[in-house]
Amino acid sequence: MPMVSRHVAKAVTDLALSIDSRWRVGCVLLRKGRIVVRSTNVFGKTHPVQSRLAEQVGEPYRVSLHAELRALLRPDAVLCDTLVVGRVNRRGELCMARPCPVCQLAIAESDIKRVYYSTDSGDWKLLEFTTGHKI
Repeated sequence: MPMVSRHVAKAVTDLALSIDSRWRVGCVLLRKGRIVVRSTNVFGKTHPVQSRLAEQVGEPYRVSLHAELRALLRPDAVLCDTLVVGRVNRRGELCMARPCPVCQLAIAESDIKRVYYSTDSGDWKLLEFTTGHKI
């Protein structure tokens, strides 16, 4: 079973709870186990990279800036090796936060080696690519 430390899990869920949206998603990037970048979803905003990736995966309507991509766009994301993303419901319980195809492509183009995401069962799961990406 993949290990996401309590400290990292709390940071992700606190980020997710900090936004008032239907999709409460938080994301952290780690470098050697230390949190370097923190991010949340941003609705109503996009980025040229988001548009390019959405077009590449055939989903040009995906224009909200997701927490994963927003984190990866930060300059301090360079050399980070792990991404942890989580979503919570209004009660603060973990929900499914598996990265969408756009975010998976962004991750595949980065230096990230491991990706963990929250599940509906309250656990963290390691993302495994089946399309031949480097992760």
